[in-house]
Amino acid sequence: GCCLQGASTVLSTMSSTCALSAVAARPRVCVRGLVSRRGVRVPHPKPRRVVTAGVFGKDEESASAGRPTPSGRAPGKPRAEDNVNLPTAQDPPAQLPLLLNNTPHERSTRQWFYKDSTDALVKAVTTHKMTRCKAKIEFPEMNVEGDVYRIGTLLELVRDLATKLAVDGKKVRVCVQGSMGAGVFQALPLSLSGVARILDLMDWGEADEFVRRGSIGKDVPTDDDDYFILIAPQNIVGYAVLPYIIEMEEACGDRPMIMINPRLDDIQSAGNVMSVRGRGERREYVDKWETAYHFRLLYKKPYFFPIFGALRYAGPGTKWELYKRFGKMKTEEYKLLRVYADGEPNSGEITKVILKRE
Repeated sequence: GCCLQGASTVLSTMSSTCALSAVAARPRVCVRGLVSRRGVRVPHPKPRRVVTAGVFGKDEESASAGRPTPSGRAPGKPRAEDNVNLPTAQDPPAQLPLLLNNTPHERSTRQWFYKDSTDALVKAVTTHKMTRCKAKIEFPEMNVEGDVYRIGTLLELVRDLATKLAVDGKKVRVCVQGSMGAGVFQALPLSLSGVARILDLMDWGEADEFVRRGSIGKDVPTDDDDYFILIAPQNIVGYAVLPYIIEMEEACGDRPMIMINPRLDDIQSAGNVMSVRGRGERREYVDKWETAYHFRLLYKKPYFFPIFGALRYAGPGTKWELYKRFGKMKTEEYKLLRVYADGEPNSGEITKVILKRE
């Protein structure tokens, strides 16, 4: 009985091995790039609708997004929209500084950004009479997300702006937010730590008697203040600076206020702070502040190298300018590819223009 049982086990094992060998020996049939062991025709998968994932964000939905053009296929006919927003003779390009990845920046590079931004901001509040304006200035030394952020560069720019505003005897109030919270729970953004102390120690030159320092709040403005500069107001986990700005705005009335590099997006926190409730109203309030200047370099996030181009806006009466970077080191240059009179281009448009082969 034992012998018969052992023989049946051996036979069953041999039959299983033969079956596996037969399956492995079957020829593979390729159908449209798919492998079928039994020669059954496998339908080609339908294209999925995905959001267009560009280098600079996600915007529109497309059935063919994310699939590269097969090699050897000729490009299609040029579309009419490819020739829209091209610069003309009335749109002279700005001479952007080069080698912006080299830090610390040369003094000439910093001076270019100081002049370009402060001229636009002064013109916005004096000529165009803007009372609530903001500026986004993000070259490497002023990008708080990078590891080469330099607070001295930001304060030098603020000093140039305050000096130009006070040239005719106007009083300028330079404000930086203080600690938020109470007791042991007081907190301050790391990028603003110690800035209030540095402001008190700075040399303001001939404008010293016209420049005043303060925090952000309703008790700061005085009746003889003419301009207010808010240095990089930003929310932190657990505390929002927006209520302080709103109170200060009510106290300022119709006097001009300028926010430099604000970061007022909601940060998820406990205790019903910056939650979904009221988010729409907060965004509407921030959007009411008009853009008086904008400059940022274009990267493939989350990296800060290489630089693909730049987006610049020099204030009311000008167009948004999209530049693409060409060359390396000594041959580097920025070419103006598009101008936009209707407002800031979205990330899909920027990605299409910047990544297009020239």
